[in-house]
Amino acid sequence: MMMMRRRRKKKKKKKKMMMMMMMMMMMVVVVVVTTTTMRMILIMIMRFELN
Repeated sequence: MMMMRRRRKKKKKKKKMMMMMMMMMMMVVVVVVTTTTMRMILIMIMRFELN
């Protein structure tokens, strides 16, 4: 019984780790998207200024 409980706890920890990894991936994607959008906006502003 104790062994089963420990195994269940380990599985829960693994699930938490997976959730943390997913959150990290989402954060990275959001950061990349924001940086790309900012670059595009800056490029558009520079073009308008040049014109």
